[in-house]
Amino acid sequence: MHSPARLGGALALTSFVTAFLAALAPRTALAHGAPEFPISRQYNCFKNPSLPACQAAIAYGGEQAIYDWNGVNQANANGNHQAAAPDLKICAGGQEKFKGFDLARSDWPATAWSPGTDGKYEYRYNATAPHRSLNWKFYLTKDGWNPAVSPLRWSDLEQVAELGPDQIVTSGKTIYTMKLSLPKRSGKHVIFSAWQRSDSTEAFYACSDVDFGGVSTPPGTPSGLKQIGQVSAAQDLPTGSQIKLRVFNGAGNDLETISLTLSAAANKAAWLSQLATRVNQTSAYVKVGSLQGGAVVVPSGVTVMDVYLQNANSGASYAMDVILPSTPPTNPGTTTWVEGASYTAGQVVSYQGKQYRCLQAHTAYVGAGWTPATSPTLWQAV
Repeated sequence: MHSPARLGGALALTSFVTAFLAALAPRTALAHGAPEFPISRQYNCFKNPSLPACQAAIAYGGEQAIYDWNGVNQANANGNHQAAAPDLKICAGGQEKFKGFDLARSDWPATAWSPGTDGKYEYRYNATAPHRSLNWKFYLTKDGWNPAVSPLRWSDLEQVAELGPDQIVTSGKTIYTMKLSLPKRSGKHVIFSAWQRSDSTEAFYACSDVDFGGVSTPPGTPSGLKQIGQVSAAQDLPTGSQIKLRVFNGAGNDLETISLTLSAAANKAAWLSQLATRVNQTSAYVKVGSLQGGAVVVPSGVTVMDVYLQNANSGASYAMDVILPSTPPTNPGTTTWVEGASYTAGQVVSYQGKQYRCLQAHTAYVGAGWTPATSPTLWQAV
C-alpha cells in the first residue's frame, strides 16, 4: 500500500508507519476502517503524522493511536452511540488511546466538500475489514460551532442522515461509497459517522473535518476527476533537496515519477507549490491543488493540498518522497540526540541540556518531530 506522503531521507515516515502497522497486525485484529473522503482525523494522522494537529494528538494521546487508526470502535455500542462515545470523547469513540483526536484546535486539516450535480455529498469509507451493516448515522456540527473552543459535545451535533445497507455502494470489497443529503452549511464543520454492524453490537466512529466554503462544485467539473488523498509539507527544505511524486497503477507498478530538485532553500508552502505546479504541468494521471471552478489550481501559502485522479476509474495511486541532500548518521554518539538517527532501548542522549533514556528502539524520522522532549512514549528524562 502506498501512502500520500513519505518524509525522512530516502526512507519515508509513512512507509515506516505502514510497515509497523503490519507488524502489529495481531494486536489490531479488531481494527476495521476509517473515512478516506472526507478524510477522518485518525486516517489523516496515520498518513500525515507530521501535521501540527497530528503531532499534538500524538503528544497528548500517544503514538499507538496512529498505528491503530482503523480501530476507533466500541464492542458493545449496540446503537447507543451517545453512551459509547460520550461528550468530549466523541472523536475518540470513547477510547482513551484516541483522545488526541478530540483536541480542540483550529488547525485540523479540513477537506473541501461540495455536492455533486445530484445535490448530494459523496462519503467514502476505507473498510480494512468489511462487515455487514445495520445502519450508518451521520451527525454534523451546528452553525456557530467553534473547533478551537472545546472538544465536541452531542449538543454541538445534529443527526443529518441515516443510511441502510442497500444505500451503500461497495467497490473492490473495501471501499464503501455513500451519498448524503445535508442541510446547508458554510465554512468549517465536523461530520461524525457512526457505523453499526448488524452481525455484532460493535460500532465504529470517526470525525472528518470539512470546509463547505458556501459554494457548490460547478456543474462543469470533469466527471472523471476524483479526490483520492492529500500531500503535505512537514518541514522547510535545504538547497538540493529532491521531491518525487510517484504514480502507480492498480497492481502497484510504476506509471510515472515527477521529480523536483530545489535550486534554493524553500519553506514548506513554497516547495509544495513548486511540486504541485510541476505535477499539474506534466502528469498524465494526477493533479495537485484545490478544486476551483471545475479545475485544479495551486493555492498559495498552504502546506496541505488535495490529490486528484484525472481518470476516476484508472485505479492509480501515488506516494510522495522527500530526499534530503545528505543523510544524518544512523548511529550517533550517546551524548547528543540527532534527528534522523536510530536509537536503541536504554540508550542515553543529551537534548537541550537534559539527559533522556530511550524507552523503545526506533528511528527519529526527519519531520516526525519525535524529540526526547516531546515523545514521552519513546524517551524518559533521567
